[in-house]
Amino acid sequence: MSIYLLINPAAGRGKSYRLNSSIIDNVRTHYADVKVLTASSIEETRSLIQNVVERGAEKLIVAGGDGIVHLAIQAVARSSTALGIIPSGSGNDFARAIGIPMGIKEAVEIALSKPSKIDLLKVGNRWVASVLTFGFSSDVNTRANRMQRPKGPSRYTFATLLCLPKLQSRKLELQVDEKKYRFDLVLGTVANTSDFGGGMKIAPNADPTDGNSNLTLVTRIGRIELLRFFRRVFDGSHLLHPKVHTLEGNVIEISTEGFDIWGDGELIGVSPIKIQLMPHALLLANG
Repeated sequence: MSIYLLINPAAGRGKSYRLNSSIIDNVRTHYADVKVLTASSIEETRSLIQNVVERGAEKLIVAGGDGIVHLAIQAVARSSTALGIIPSGSGNDFARAIGIPMGIKEAVEIALSKPSKIDLLKVGNRWVASVLTFGFSSDVNTRANRMQRPKGPSRYTFATLLCLPKLQSRKLELQVDEKKYRFDLVLGTVANTSDFGGGMKIAPNADPTDGNSNLTLVTRIGRIELLRFFRRVFDGSHLLHPKVHTLEGNVIEISTEGFDIWGDGELIGVSPIKIQLMPHALLLANG
């Protein structure tokens, strides 16, 4: 058995070092021969992951947030290498949505468990694990990524408040499978899993094993109403709002130009764009 553990590089002291040491110790308690990898840049991380997959590793465990998961699936998707996740980033939406515990000990046990296949989203040659988003939520992602503070999910809350004065709707034309739609859109998502933006359950019914993506589309809405709407997203009750429209499908084509499309907290592209739900694309250790 060949198992690799990829962690964010420790600074040599402080919280980051203690966290990584705890992760390594917990993994080695169960599997002493784990090969530990660290990288100092995104390019080095990408290269390490690709090499692990090309070697035919049985499992790659990544410790971090949604960003490291996004990097990992670009190589692991459609391969024989299983992915394990130990959530330790500022955003852990994918791990949270699929039920991976936030505690290190419990997460390690899940990461070393038997894998099963789940679906992924695909845009061009990019894989997305959790949620694609556009409109106002895309603006929030852009703002949040520029912010140094606060850390964690509250960064998205602050970014939302900062973006709110520029809230506006835009005409959206899209096709879901064979049916065409038009909306006066404020924000939209295409989801493989339920959570985005630091724990907001934008698509509470999304299931990454059902062969369908879930669309949530919010039409023209005022600023105060939107704030009330976001409070409801954390428990999924926003789906009852009259301005919320939900759809399901496998192939989504956004024909309107100029929408920035974000996925897993990363900029994926700009519309017009085609999104596909790819069944059983990832071998994931999820207990």
